[in-house]
Amino acid sequence: MKIIKSILFSLLVLIVIAVVAGLILVTGIKHGAVPEYEGELTLSGLTNEVTVYRDERGMPHIYAENEHDLYYAVGYVMAQERLWFMDLIRRATTGRLSEVMDESLAETDKFLRCLEMTAKSKMVLSNEDPAVISYLQAYTDGVNAYIADAGKKLPPEFRILSYKPDPWKLEDIANIIGYMGWDLAKDNLTQEIFYYRLAQKSGIEKATQLIPDWNAVNSVVFPDYKINDTLLKEAQAFISSMDKLKALGVVSFSGSNNWAVAGRKTETGKPIFSNDMHLDFGSPGIWFQMHQVIPGKLNVTGVAVPGQPFIVCGHNEKIAWGMTNLMVDDIDLFAEKINPENENQYYFNGEWKDMAVKKEIIKIKGGKQDSVIIKYTHRGPIISGYRNVKDASLSMRWSGYDSSDELRTVCLLNRASGWDEFRSAINTFRSISQNFAYADVEGNIGLNTGGGIPIRKGNGSLIRNGETEEYDWKEFVPFEQLPNSFNPEKGYVSSANNKTVAEGYPYYISSNFALPYRISRIRQMLEEKEIFSLEDFKRMITDQHSDYAALMTPFILRLNDRKDKLTSAETDALNTLNGWDYDMNADLVAPSVFEFFRISFIRNILSDELQELFDNLISVSKDYYIYRILKTGPDEWVDDINSPEKETLDDIILKSFKDCVASITARFGEDQSKWKWGNIHKITISHPLGSVKLLDRVFGFNSDEYPVGGSDHTVCPYSFDPGFIINNGASERHIFNTADWDESYTVIPTGASGIPASEFYLSQMKTYIEGKFYKDAFTDGAVKAAAKYTLKLMPGK
Repeated sequence: MKIIKSILFSLLVLIVIAVVAGLILVTGIKHGAVPEYEGELTLSGLTNEVTVYRDERGMPHIYAENEHDLYYAVGYVMAQERLWFMDLIRRATTGRLSEVMDESLAETDKFLRCLEMTAKSKMVLSNEDPAVISYLQAYTDGVNAYIADAGKKLPPEFRILSYKPDPWKLEDIANIIGYMGWDLAKDNLTQEIFYYRLAQKSGIEKATQLIPDWNAVNSVVFPDYKINDTLLKEAQAFISSMDKLKALGVVSFSGSNNWAVAGRKTETGKPIFSNDMHLDFGSPGIWFQMHQVIPGKLNVTGVAVPGQPFIVCGHNEKIAWGMTNLMVDDIDLFAEKINPENENQYYFNGEWKDMAVKKEIIKIKGGKQDSVIIKYTHRGPIISGYRNVKDASLSMRWSGYDSSDELRTVCLLNRASGWDEFRSAINTFRSISQNFAYADVEGNIGLNTGGGIPIRKGNGSLIRNGETEEYDWKEFVPFEQLPNSFNPEKGYVSSANNKTVAEGYPYYISSNFALPYRISRIRQMLEEKEIFSLEDFKRMITDQHSDYAALMTPFILRLNDRKDKLTSAETDALNTLNGWDYDMNADLVAPSVFEFFRISFIRNILSDELQELFDNLISVSKDYYIYRILKTGPDEWVDDINSPEKETLDDIILKSFKDCVASITARFGEDQSKWKWGNIHKITISHPLGSVKLLDRVFGFNSDEYPVGGSDHTVCPYSFDPGFIINNGASERHIFNTADWDESYTVIPTGASGIPASEFYLSQMKTYIEGKFYKDAFTDGAVKAAAKYTLKLMPGK
């Protein structure tokens, strides 16, 4: 017995030691990477002392004496807080995700390799201004200094996934910019493939009825913009220059919210500016709030993308700027004819052309590897094998392959002092097409498109025949012909991903614009008052009124005349809509009824004919189709082909309302007090590793869950997936006061840090959810008064 007791005691001691060691290890992994926020650090790459003030949000305000030290410190500090996220994006740009994650990402990596982002990045860098290169190199050296200093105290994700980051390189910076362009463009690819499959199923004539026709929409970004006669002639010359090819005998066939208000309409007497860019929610988030100062030379604040050094949207001492997605169609697909005798050739302009063929090796975690053969036409890669298209060889033309210089743009925007310098900066912002809003301390406001709008024949929303150059892109619309507005008479500018210009603009931009619900509401609020305050801007940017609900609900309320066909539960649900003011408030039942009806309504109209394709129907087609029939009347899609009767729109509304009530009841019970929108519509901001419950419990990767209002069609957006799990919304909110920069306000949904154990990880989420803001200190006195921590970075040998 003594021996047994001794053995058991020894085992117990070993278990206790193992548990304690495990706890120490986990604690070390969890807390080891929390940055030093106070005190001094010696960095050998600095030439002079740098001071980093961190405010209540943990936002760094970095003061340096020269550009080298500034950007070196920016790289070091950004890597402290976001290194793993930076590496994750970097791996996405080069198709190296499965190398550290798992085999399920191998196909994703194969497609990402097709984009060849590094080749474009090297081209950009080879032509870059030497001054910009020096800033990028200093930033890169700062990132690598942190990687070297961190040792085993890297962010926990590296330890969990058992790998170390490679040194940072200049092309990694440019690749991240390229990836942002792809992320904004990829929906065009999905859209064109869906339209291709739709045309195969329904025929081209009927398929086109589900492609948005923006001629019917009057709410445009630049309502007064027209190309003057000289520029119009230049535009026409660009288009008609293709006719000259005939004379030469060459074959030719026929065939995201921003707004700014002028000082005369504000309490301050100077412009007030607002911007919120809508992106997918995730932790730690795409934006890094930062303030960069070289006294007497540079003073700029706003948000940067982790992995590159410049402020992408924000303000300096003279101007403020922000962006919304132009929604340009900058991807086209071409059906290529492949040589039956040689699979590496395609038919073009009467002859077989060789494709460039490249073999890529995909390394997979665990030591395995896969490979892919990528073929390129003169337009781009053959992508049909990666996008669920089996009956055609489709090549992809994307603006991301063309010359652009977004790094130059943001570097110059950080330093711009007026409208002309602002416009000169955005001239090279081509691969990430945006509408840039502007305001300055002199009282000016403006809006200018910056991006690459391809010059091509016809509408780019359908797959084109690739056998000739007929549909090839000829050029991009010259910057001088891009829409712009400066100090408009109405006293404000605004955009919300809506249709860019009215009819008469000679170039095709997109069929993927957002419906006019957000922009109409923004302009309605901007017309409600003569004079606006900062509090008005806070109210507007968090507004949850729905113009979509205002359009659709009166049609639903026609059921008041058919209550004899409703059950008591259905009547009670209908009554929640009577008198509703269309506010998507989390405490109301009406928004839930509206959103469930919206889902049932589109399904009951289109699923009978689309069948399995209905689940692939893109959102803009769904919403535009509903907008169109509510505005102009029903069409042949409304009738249910599976029934002998010919249904009217009101018949479909009745059926959809019954289905809607049945769906809510099945999920949330018969007690309609439980149907409040906030009980259904909830947000959790998740980390890529947070899906593993044990990891989330130990490291706290994911946020708490919060009920919220709004929807994808409100100015304050909270978009959701089919299970009502919120996945997209405002990735930042900024209100800039040009009369007093220290009285500006900002918030992001996550926090300054990507280290879960940091006090600044997801620390702004509750403020964001509540529609509140933080003051954004800018002047030296305000920054020092707001400082919670001060870190000195000292030069070393």
